[in-house]
Amino acid sequence: MNTTYQDIIRSFVDKYGLSRGQVISEIEKTFSSMLSQWHRSNVVAMFSDDRLVAFGYRDNLGVIEQTSIELTSLRGWNTIRRILENNMGKAARLQDVALYKQQEHEMRWGKIIREKADGGFYVEIELEDEQPVIAICPGNRIGVHERDKLMVGQRRAFHVRRIEPVFVNSAPRVKIQVDRVSKNLVEHLLHSQTEKKDVTIRCLARYVGLKSFVESSAFLSRNVILSVSQELNEHIQVKVVRAKQTQ
Repeated sequence: MNTTYQDIIRSFVDKYGLSRGQVISEIEKTFSSMLSQWHRSNVVAMFSDDRLVAFGYRDNLGVIEQTSIELTSLRGWNTIRRILENNMGKAARLQDVALYKQQEHEMRWGKIIREKADGGFYVEIELEDEQPVIAICPGNRIGVHERDKLMVGQRRAFHVRRIEPVFVNSAPRVKIQVDRVSKNLVEHLLHSQTEKKDVTIRCLARYVGLKSFVESSAFLSRNVILSVSQELNEHIQVKVVRAKQTQ
């Protein structure tokens, strides 16, 4: 592989946090797609013997013919670079989404940093490696009873509802949506407040702002229940249901 490709690959690895194999794969896919469009035929680009090569394929009366395509004659490197940058960005965001997806339906504490036009908020939360990310809490994912109580600067508990890749002005981004109305939020808050880590807690029904009905495999202290009740601004009713012992 010549110095040019070494430098390009190294720069993409450093900039986007992708592995060397991922960068090489994206370069191969990008060149294959572009060359196929330019030559109006199927072109496959790949790294072979440490250099990038390309071959065109076409059907000639039922016989597939292969021709070598000279890459050194390519023009418009700035355009190619922009396409590669865009594709590397997409790959990096998809990698982030795959990593963050594991945190869906979990609970995270977050700081409300800005209001949204729909009555919701932008929230700063931590998903991985204590790195803060910005999540969106839509207005319809906040209980009516606390829409006038949540304020910028507060640190509150949120349920991670959805994590997905999106494009903003053609640039890839990770969209994280959180809420305050999920039954999962009740369960995770109760779990986080008790030292009984092997306890099973299930929220059977939640009437946001009024009452949540919970079943637990072990007794939960009054302080734990009150703490969650205060955080959610609603009553928490817990019924202890012990597993039946088999004879």
